[in-house]
Amino acid sequence: MSDKYGYWPKTEQELIDFLHEHENKSHSYESVAESLTEVTLAMFNYFASKQGMTGFQASWGGLQFLKKSRGIEGPFGIIDGSKLLYPQYDLRKQLEDWIKEWEPQLAQMAKEKLEETNCQAHPDVLERWQRLASLPQ
Repeated sequence: MSDKYGYWPKTEQELIDFLHEHENKSHSYESVAESLTEVTLAMFNYFASKQGMTGFQASWGGLQFLKKSRGIEGPFGIIDGSKLLYPQYDLRKQLEDWIKEWEPQLAQMAKEKLEETNCQAHPDVLERWQRLASLPQ
């Protein structure tokens, strides 16, 4: 079964067949990236289904995949721009709330950066790190 959430293989063999189908295609620059997305999502769906994961567990796993695959070291969030279509969503406030929530972690990260670089960075960067490091943790 395939839907807007990708392919949902029910067996390991279906997953392997799906992988091989995408692996053995001749790809363009764009299609190889799309195939990677489809195969990764199929594996994600298969594993989550086989393990009986909750939506929360699967969401957390997906965010961790994104964090690791993009090399994100600090806090991050995803903004769904389509929410701008609806008046009940205030994305600016959501971002402000996230920044406030992230401040303790950012303060710790800034302190570590100041220590590990021995304050050897561009003056503007040092100023930012010093400001963040002074925030309450």
